[in-house]
Amino acid sequence: MGIPVTAILGLGREIGDAVARRFSETGHHVIAADPSAERLAAARNAVPEDVVFHHGELHTRLGLRNAFTAAIEGFGRIDNAVIIPEIEEPDTVFDFEKDKFDKAMAKSTRGAALALQVFAERIALQDDLPSVGVERLRQKGTVTFVLSYSAVASMPGRFTESVSQGAVLSVMRAGAIELAERAIRVNAIVAIRPREDKTDSWTARRTPLGRTAQGDEIADACRFLASPEAAFITGEALKLDGGRSRLAGVIED
Repeated sequence: MGIPVTAILGLGREIGDAVARRFSETGHHVIAADPSAERLAAARNAVPEDVVFHHGELHTRLGLRNAFTAAIEGFGRIDNAVIIPEIEEPDTVFDFEKDKFDKAMAKSTRGAALALQVFAERIALQDDLPSVGVERLRQKGTVTFVLSYSAVASMPGRFTESVSQGAVLSVMRAGAIELAERAIRVNAIVAIRPREDKTDSWTARRTPLGRTAQGDEIADACRFLASPEAAFITGEALKLDGGRSRLAGVIED
């Protein structure tokens, strides 16, 4: 049976490292791409040696084509993409600057749409992997976006982040419908990450489970959504929020 190939586009803040480790541990060939040479250098010490690295932009058609081409040249194919859009620095609506905002939206939203397009083009050029089990319908490819919790619930001081992450979520939902006929599934993980809650007391008062999502937990969710076990799931946002969306108000100390 052929070995699936997974590309991680954007490493985020240690989340991409965890995703790369999990896919590698479960038998995938993995390529990790990021526009930051420093981030890639740091990741080399945190992931298995067989992970391939690619340095380049990930929000342009050329940059995305180069990243997927690197996967194909290294492993012969591409099957899954895990996309971790950059999180914008804190700001408010009063900090709004047109050029800065347009740049952020181009990187996140337009980059997400282009990634779906380029990925689908590459998938169309290759043969399917052997099917897994006679009962399982074959999937040609999967895309999973990893987003911050601001995609679904904003807070003061995260204006551009909330708008851009929420827009990527819309790209995911529309893209899932567009690519379903091509047997490409598109989903998202929306997670409360350690970066998002800087104090334990703040997290504990607003999250029933009292903590943020760990990198390995996000990686496990990515692995599930890319697997044949999730073959009938598309257009969904899996929330790793410790029950926060079901909590009214805050938890008393």
